[in-house]
Amino acid sequence: MRVLIGTPIHISKDYCMERWLENVSKIEYPANLLLVDNSPGFEYVKKVKAYCKKADVKNFQIVHLDFDQGMGRDEKDKRIEAAQEIIRQYVLTHDYDVWFSWECDQIIPTDTLDRLIKLLKSGNYMLVVHNAWARNNPDESNPDMGITLITRDCLKKHDFLPKRGSPQRQGGERWFKERVFRAGGNYIDVYGLINPIYHLSY
Repeated sequence: MRVLIGTPIHISKDYCMERWLENVSKIEYPANLLLVDNSPGFEYVKKVKAYCKKADVKNFQIVHLDFDQGMGRDEKDKRIEAAQEIIRQYVLTHDYDVWFSWECDQIIPTDTLDRLIKLLKSGNYMLVVHNAWARNNPDESNPDMGITLITRDCLKKHDFLPKRGSPQRQGGERWFKERVFRAGGNYIDVYGLINPIYHLSY
């Protein structure tokens, strides 16, 4: 199974980037890496390239996306959705079987990808969504797609950009999962299979 690790990045997450890339370099299952930077200007791309070299990350590419740099929820959601759409198109045009969507502030065990692929195949799922508990409350589940496998077939049918005239929404990833389900697709939300997951903060 040909896998792309694809992650939107921003200079606001620089506090975790170097440690995360070290984690990426140790993942056991073979995968290429695509980072979509939506920071202001190109300086952060240069910095992340240096991090990749230091961590000995192989087979990586960084794409820069120019976007409004407002830090309100709507602006951040739009930047992330645009970056996710670039990754989706890359998966489809470069013949990957699955996208491993992995947020850059989560540190995971090195066998995580192997285990999620086995789960994906066992249920013939379109998505396997695994997440940690909420960062500030260990008793609250986090419904986002922090660590998620998305199949090529799913990405053919569903994009990440809002349709013109669609109602405002909060949380683009929840909206994506809802659309997959409503269209007759299947996915599984999993908690606790991958352990430990360290959700880094400032």
